[in-house]
Amino acid sequence: MTRKPELLAPAGDLEKLQTAVRFGADAVYVGAGPYSLRTQQTAFDLEALEQGLTFAHQHKVKVYLAMNIFAFDDDLAEMSKYLEQAKKLGIDAVIISDPGLISLVQKERIKIHLSTQANTLNTAAVKFWRERGIERVVLGRELSLSQVKKIKENVPGMEIELFVHGAMCMSYSGRCLLSKHLTGKSANRGECTQPCRWEYRLKEVTRPDEEFLIKEDARGTYVMNSKDLCLIEHIPELIKAGVDSFKIEGRMKSPYYVALVTKIYRQALDSTNYNTDWKKELENVSHRNYTTGFYLGEDDAENAGRGAYVRNYTFVGVIKNYDPKTQELEIKVRNYFAVGDELEIIDPKVEAVRNFKVQNIRQDDNAIISEAHNELQVFVPADFPVSQDSLLRRKV
Repeated sequence: MTRKPELLAPAGDLEKLQTAVRFGADAVYVGAGPYSLRTQQTAFDLEALEQGLTFAHQHKVKVYLAMNIFAFDDDLAEMSKYLEQAKKLGIDAVIISDPGLISLVQKERIKIHLSTQANTLNTAAVKFWRERGIERVVLGRELSLSQVKKIKENVPGMEIELFVHGAMCMSYSGRCLLSKHLTGKSANRGECTQPCRWEYRLKEVTRPDEEFLIKEDARGTYVMNSKDLCLIEHIPELIKAGVDSFKIEGRMKSPYYVALVTKIYRQALDSTNYNTDWKKELENVSHRNYTTGFYLGEDDAENAGRGAYVRNYTFVGVIKNYDPKTQELEIKVRNYFAVGDELEIIDPKVEAVRNFKVQNIRQDDNAIISEAHNELQVFVPADFPVSQDSLLRRKV
């Protein structure tokens, strides 16, 4: 029987954690308060962490705690306090890279996953970490799949985790000083402003008043702007290489992104045949142009000519209930939609995407409205049942 790898999804907040669990993740990773590389938008305080752990564990899903900032001495005492509480709550593993922090985590006897920030790219390094009690390593995205396979063969006792989908950093395994230099906000402290996505111009020292655009095409050049990773077409090669955990990037993305990407990779891992619809669906989440990065020996990661995301759909709402008597969907609205719009349903219990036309919109006080806006709770007719917590999208 073919070994089935773990599907590891991002959880930027409690809603996204619950979404990832419902749509098929085997495990999720969350930010440890201010101590992960996505601090401001995706921090889990201890109360949220407890709620997330309870929900995930009820569904037999593991929760990994990202604690992978590059810490200063002043951080260590508070990090230790957070870690002690996280252990009591039942965290399954900690994602970490700093050797000093590793020693703190090992004292708490918590499983350690070595972060990609540790730049692990060879057998000797993996053996080094294995000898020091590390049980899983997140290999760098600079490797090819053949190199990954060789490392796994040489160190079979080490679990291998690999990013398979999402945004990539042009800097080596994400170690970047550009944001700190230009804005004072450090990428290695979870505050990256993504200056690699900006457009840059050159100046020649003897002509300081003139600017020169590095011409890639009519729209400019983005020499540091990476495409997004997508390996949905290469699941068998990843499994053959010995990858134990398929990691999806995106703690700062929307619940819709988490739901759809998790759903598609879940289908791919559970299927024996490739479905061309999977790649088409992944085009329907917010993304930059896709690439396979370095994994297949190619080097087409530069997203030349555009820095913006491709957005084909807008996430418009969450279905909170379906009433079979009235044949209505109860919807918590997240973005605008109106009577006459065609909406599509992403259902965690139904493989295919379904669609329907909005015939009318009713509010809780029975008032009929023609448009629904963010944060409204409305009722819309539908002549088929829909699972609770399904998501709705509208084509742009």
